[in-house]
Amino acid sequence: MNRGWDRDPRPIGDEIAAMLRSRGWQQRLLAARVTSRWPQVVGEAVAAHCHPGRLEGDGTLHVVADSATWATQLSYLQMTLLERLAVVCGAGVVKQLHIRTDEARSRRRPSTEAS
Repeated sequence: MNRGWDRDPRPIGDEIAAMLRSRGWQQRLLAARVTSRWPQVVGEAVAAHCHPGRLEGDGTLHVVADSATWATQLSYLQMTLLERLAVVCGAGVVKQLHIRTDEARSRRRPSTEAS
């Protein structure tokens, strides 16, 4: 009775990778890797002012900076960041960066009521 199973043992890593691919989770795993290693890629001081957003299937990483100043600085460092991402997260995971600001969020301040 052959149920399509290969009875020979296979490395668990190969099985997990096949399952991730078959369920379409590979991209989410790569995005989680980038997010978890972001401070290691950019350094703690820079990570305090920006964070990775979504990672698209074509390798575009959207980075959100907390000000135009930081967005500009990240733009200047773009090639260095891509090189660091390749070393820390794997070659080809991130192919380009799209840097934007989140100044609208940082400008919003909770209203304070006068007592």
